[in-house]
Amino acid sequence: MMPLRDRDLAALGLGAGVSLVLPMPHWGLAVTLLLPAAVRWRSAPVFAGLVGLILGAINGVVWHESRLPEACLRQEHTVIGRISTLPRWQQLMADQWQVSAELDRVVVVDPGCQGPRRLWIRQYVADNERHKAMQYGATVTGRVKLKPLPSQWNPGSVPDQARSASRSVDASGSLKGDWRIVDEPGLLQRFRLRRLAAWSERAGEGWVILRALVLGDTRGIDRDRWRDFRHLGVVHILVISGLHIGLLAAMCQLILGLPRRFITLHGDRGQSRGIAVAVLVITGVYVVLVGATLPVTRAYLMLVMTQVPTILGWSTRSDRALLLALVAMVVWNPRVLLGASFWLSACATWLLVCGLRGNRGRFGLVALQLQMVVFLTPLTLFWFGEASWLGMATNLLLVPLVTLVMVPLGLIGLVLSEWTPSLAEWLWWLCRITWESLVPALSMVLQYCRSIGVIQSGLSGMGFLMGVLAIGFWAHYPRHAMALLLGAALSAVDVNEASEAVTLTVLDVGQGLALIVQSGDRVLLYDTGDGRPDQLTQADKVLLPYFRHHGINALDTVMISHGDRDHSGGLDVIRQQVPIGRHLGFAGEPCRNGERWRWESVEFLVLNGTGQDELSRNDESCALLISTAEARVLVLGDMSSSKERELVLFWRDALAASHLVVAHHGSRSSTSYALLKWARPDWALISAGFANAFGHPHDEVLARLAQAGQAVVLNTATTGAVAMRLDQGAGVAPVRQRTRWSPYWLTLPE
Repeated sequence: MMPLRDRDLAALGLGAGVSLVLPMPHWGLAVTLLLPAAVRWRSAPVFAGLVGLILGAINGVVWHESRLPEACLRQEHTVIGRISTLPRWQQLMADQWQVSAELDRVVVVDPGCQGPRRLWIRQYVADNERHKAMQYGATVTGRVKLKPLPSQWNPGSVPDQARSASRSVDASGSLKGDWRIVDEPGLLQRFRLRRLAAWSERAGEGWVILRALVLGDTRGIDRDRWRDFRHLGVVHILVISGLHIGLLAAMCQLILGLPRRFITLHGDRGQSRGIAVAVLVITGVYVVLVGATLPVTRAYLMLVMTQVPTILGWSTRSDRALLLALVAMVVWNPRVLLGASFWLSACATWLLVCGLRGNRGRFGLVALQLQMVVFLTPLTLFWFGEASWLGMATNLLLVPLVTLVMVPLGLIGLVLSEWTPSLAEWLWWLCRITWESLVPALSMVLQYCRSIGVIQSGLSGMGFLMGVLAIGFWAHYPRHAMALLLGAALSAVDVNEASEAVTLTVLDVGQGLALIVQSGDRVLLYDTGDGRPDQLTQADKVLLPYFRHHGINALDTVMISHGDRDHSGGLDVIRQQVPIGRHLGFAGEPCRNGERWRWESVEFLVLNGTGQDELSRNDESCALLISTAEARVLVLGDMSSSKERELVLFWRDALAASHLVVAHHGSRSSTSYALLKWARPDWALISAGFANAFGHPHDEVLARLAQAGQAVVLNTATTGAVAMRLDQGAGVAPVRQRTRWSPYWLTLPE
């Protein structure tokens, strides 16, 4: 049997990746019928691709059939598992906290609910019971109410289910009662906790950054500071990831290999083996210290595969060993392709392996850094929607300081802290001074980034593919790689030119509401979805990526129906990030009943209230009627049935609408027969969270919609975002993000 060539390995991985687009993974098993034909054609790549598709389909079938059954959701079960991530604390009220972390190695003590292996767990504790909260590294058991994972899907952003599937997180849950510790944290976990506790008591950004770099604890970096780092293009440096592991390994290899440049030694192969072993040991210690999370562990395994040929004395090229490792990961679990961490880790490690071989001499490290920044920019644009123009210069400054100074000094300090605390404190002081001395320069660069230094553009799937191929070709076909990179760059140029079309999109913001109306280059935003000041809001998660994806740089009008958090929680973020022309409703100008304005072919009519009440009364929601010659959309906020009847008495025929955005997420107290009699919608659009705790939309509301007419009901909880052209007529079906032909990993529990 002939050995597999690089193209055969690539075809095997590609076939496994293609299985992710199947609506039902069982269909992929049908390609077994084509295997004899591939053998007859004597086409090894085709045969390998078909085998990869079959293996990926088998993996998908196993995953699909072993998911948490619907009967187990929203039920309490006894679970056993290990708390594998550092718990995150969020203060809900003055005396109450929410603590969240991942629970792995999960066993559900219920024969009928054996699906989940990794859970995202929340626990609520009072201020005087903080000692009862989950503890990192401990194996615990308790009663947990299992819930489905978030399932939001919007244009311009990665579906929630893709993130969950790539991280092997199966479900979420809330602890009922207290944890009972089955096994205490291990030695290394206790050491990490002890050091984090000591560093957390010390003020200053230097200590926060030191915790992030050395111990993988980013909890001290707030949302605004994360945004600054993202604009600077240095997030990958501060988050322990595959890029970080790869850079650390590269620096270790370069430093350990320096004597070979000046001294000729006998037994060069033995020395190379020693360097490879030392690199694996140093990076392995670092992986353990930062908690051995899934992305970090995956990156370390890739690094191991690149060093194994050297250690064993094989003649296999390091890039081929890495390719074999990547293909094995994809074939074993194709869903790793759904996460940004895999692509960034894989591509960064590939560039490092190829770059260390080709970049020698005095400026080799600088050239390697330039390659990393340039080639990873398309991937960053695809996954995050933005990249920094000044990221190259910033990375040239920070990467050497972080990898050659701060991380080594921090790790050496950790090793010495148990024996010589004073020396360790001095080393950590050097780390902090190094970072804090950079803060003024970073602040100056940040001012330029905020104005001209940030690329905000979505990248198409084709652009992403060209970017990945450019990285793969760089080692052997540099001219082809540069051409592909240029193509990816051109695809990142904003091509979303303003058109005369009038579009309305009800975004999937979970249990909340946010919709966008676009007419030419004018944009109206109605509500912003949920959010808290100290955490990621729906504006960060959904609205801003949507704006970047569609080239929206400013909002002509923002209308906030009322002050409830699920409608106004992202307002502060929007006001900080996007210029606003006019602000109506809550925290803005009062909504005036009967006010009209027109944008070319679309007219807006305010139907109710002021929307300014700090008490956020639902009946004061600013209602809006959006009209074109072909369609009318009625948006009612959180109005109750009694308020709807008042609207009917005042407006009557004016309430006729082809599309109704159902009030209050489908609450039983809204969407009365009186309103439906006059509205007579063809389409009823509901914005609600999947499996929400309120039971929205209520069965009575669905029954009223069914009895009142032939309205087609669309719920963002199951369809994802819903978009429609208002200038094409009411009979044109809205475009849904999720359909029955969506990939199998995007299906919802039945």
